[in-house]
Amino acid sequence: MKFLKMPKILTFLYLIGFVLVFLEFMLKFFGKSICQTEGCRIVESFVKGGDILLLLIGMGLFATLLFFSLTKKFDLLHSLILISALSTEGYLLSFQAFVIREFCIFCLVVFAILLLSSLLRFVMGRKELVFAFFCFASLFLITYLVNPHISDFPSAKQNYVLVYSKDCPHCKEVIQFCEQMSIPVHKIEADKISGLLKALNIKSVPVLYCNEGSEKKFIIGAENIKGYLLAKNAIKEKEEGFCPLFETSECK
Repeated sequence: MKFLKMPKILTFLYLIGFVLVFLEFMLKFFGKSICQTEGCRIVESFVKGGDILLLLIGMGLFATLLFFSLTKKFDLLHSLILISALSTEGYLLSFQAFVIREFCIFCLVVFAILLLSSLLRFVMGRKELVFAFFCFASLFLITYLVNPHISDFPSAKQNYVLVYSKDCPHCKEVIQFCEQMSIPVHKIEADKISGLLKALNIKSVPVLYCNEGSEKKFIIGAENIKGYLLAKNAIKEKEEGFCPLFETSECK
């Protein structure tokens, strides 16, 4: 009896998935969302074509699965779609866990529905669903091993972050300059964030990241960095009532 109820449970899960994605799709037209976490907004910002495209794909996915569960046909195709869907979730969840380190609750709910559906199909005798779990685990692991480590960049905690290389004489020049000027700079080796630098098309060091509230800047090159920091230091001293060492004529 329990086995006979499983197809109905499967259909019910697909229906929940479709309704959930459809509601999110409709809410987007009113500037609202079921998911209120920061992770949802971050994930949406990375989607090419916008989150509407992802929701349309989601509705198509659950509508197709719902149709297959009602017709009791296309068993192999049914399983292949679930394998593909769970594989995709492996990448999406690992992207949230290891790259942006923020979770989208809406994505987690969709994942839970697909995972439960795959487990039910597996218990119902569709042994090919073992590949769904294998593909999910593989993509989850590979994204953990290979990612640009965006969250490793300490931008939120420091005003100035200097990306340097141990073999770079210009980097040492900037570090000594900052020490002489008593400018607090957080240092990070370029090798540790090479993927991120590549993504930003930054091909040389030193690089100074400036976190100035509403303004975020990357300054590249030793002379550019020193000039920028000198100018910022002079402005700061004027605001605090000190006379800049090399600009005494500017003091009143």
